[in-house]
Amino acid sequence: MKTASPALTDFLLTAQSYVRADLYTFTLNGGGVLRYASSDAPITANGVTFGLGPLCQDGGVKSQRGVQVSTVDITIYADERHTVEGEQFFDFVEALGLDGAAIRIERAFAASWADMTTKGPVGTYIRFSGRFSEAKTLGQTAVVITAASWLDLLSVNMPPDLYQTSCLNALGDAKCGVNLSALAVSAAVTAGAITTSSFPCNLARAAGWCALGVVAFTSGVNAGLSRTVKSQDDTGLITLVTPLPQPPAAGDAFTATPGCDLSMATCQTKFANLTRFRGHPFVPAPTLGVAT
Repeated sequence: MKTASPALTDFLLTAQSYVRADLYTFTLNGGGVLRYASSDAPITANGVTFGLGPLCQDGGVKSQRGVQVSTVDITIYADERHTVEGEQFFDFVEALGLDGAAIRIERAFAASWADMTTKGPVGTYIRFSGRFSEAKTLGQTAVVITAASWLDLLSVNMPPDLYQTSCLNALGDAKCGVNLSALAVSAAVTAGAITTSSFPCNLARAAGWCALGVVAFTSGVNAGLSRTVKSQDDTGLITLVTPLPQPPAAGDAFTATPGCDLSMATCQTKFANLTRFRGHPFVPAPTLGVAT
């Protein structure tokens, strides 16, 4: 149900005539807020100013009882004058700048346009609140985007975290906290059986240390390339998940970072990071359930 302030309710019940404008707020996922008014002058409402950015129009919001997801198509007209973070508006949309953005549409009322643009509206009510869903069409002068109400979040079939034996973190991410750059080790390819998929090296680490980790070449024909490690045996032979364009030569230098199989044991013994482990190895398997 849409709500309005007592002042706006009284105004709409008693006013003989009025003007209205729609106010669009885009709260970007990466930070920053875009506020545009559907009028030919800026409007200050609820303590913030909605400027003269791209012209925004929508096809109306369909409301119904129940838990149906409401959607709205918004057409945004822009030209070279309209930029976001120094980027042309359409280029910003094409670069997925609106992905994850929260979108709110308010309708503002005033007795006249002079009052709307100087004193501000009598009040506003929220016509729509939700998030960016998709860009349906992107042309030279206009883009049509679809926004879905927050009920759309209920359509996600799985929660963000699942009970599983392996860790939910990715090695080195913010929740894991392991500093991979501090653990990086320099080594070089040694003479022996060298192919594009495997090579011996002088890496001074125990077998399996860099399995599932990464090697990044710093010299030789593969300088600047990196590959995920499939295995590392006790002789120093490294096997890659995907081959290199050309076989390295003895003496080619590389940097190796460790890998993680996301197990509790590896987290504790290899990285001493058990306090950040996000797996659930002690949850019973479904097959252990007994019907009574």
